Amino acid sequence: MTSEMQPNAGSAQIYDRGYRPYDGDRTGVSGAVKSVFRASIERALGLRRKFRFKIVPVLTIVIAYIPALIFMGLGVLFGSEVAGDVGAAEYADYFGLISIAVVLFTAFVGPELLCPDRQSGLFGMYLASPLNKWNYLAAKVGALTLLLSLVSLFPVLFLLIGYSFTGQGPDGFGEVAKTVGQIIAAGLVVSIFYTLIGMAISTLTKRQGFASAGIVMVLIASGVFAGILTEATNAPDWVRAFDLISLPTDIAGRIFDEQIVQFENVSTSMSVATLFGVMALCAAIIVGGYQRMEVTK
Repeated sequence: MTSEMQPNAGSAQIYDRGYRPYDGDRTGVSGAVKSVFRASIERALGLRRKFRFKIVPVLTIVIAYIPALIFMGLGVLFGSEVAGDVGAAEYADYFGLISIAVVLFTAFVGPELLCPDRQSGLFGMYLASPLNKWNYLAAKVGALTLLLSLVSLFPVLFLLIGYSFTGQGPDGFGEVAKTVGQIIAAGLVVSIFYTLIGMAISTLTKRQGFASAGIVMVLIASGVFAGILTEATNAPDWVRAFDLISLPTDIAGRIFDEQIVQFENVSTSMSVATLFGVMALCAAIIVGGYQRMEVTK
């Protein structure tokens, strides 16, 4: 071997820095929860991921805002009278108008936040930090609720702003504040309801595709069965309240006005009781599923 082919032994260097303790901020449990919350939002929206992961969330968000843009455009182009006729349904019915976007977003984002963590073993790594199962779930619930607000709550607030600029908004500070409060209350009902539905079904399987399909099937099937039972049989009218797509929209309408309802001949108390009953069942499925879940750290 020639000298040119021999490695240069003198070029290797060893840096012995010794043991160095961590000297950064120790944020504890709150910092870990914030990290999971932030990472969940980034994952759901496809941030720092390939473009194909951004298509569904971005598309559903855009769909939720399109009707508001149309109503605003009509108001600008044709004046408040014509636009008023088009947007007569106003804020309450807008929740029903974008319900498909909310369902699709739930079916994509809910499993995306839970299933990969269990399938890849990342869930166990999370629990090796200061987190426990309940901190972890709290971060996921918060992230999914905020994300669903992007397609349920904020589009209606955007609609209110659009109506105000075209002269169709509520008159006076008191009416504006009342309308904003109603929109926030209705939007949170819709967001939390779908959050629990999405997380409950995602708790039952590690397979993201199965969970997404299950969410869509459960929501659609509930409306089909409720309709069949009330129209083809002598089932009481309150059975209609088990249409899980229309249920949160019905509650949203009642928040604005007792007369704006999806379910005729169903009392407000029955509709609210059904909503909380479904949410309680979903919460029990989530808590029970994670309580029994064995984790290898």
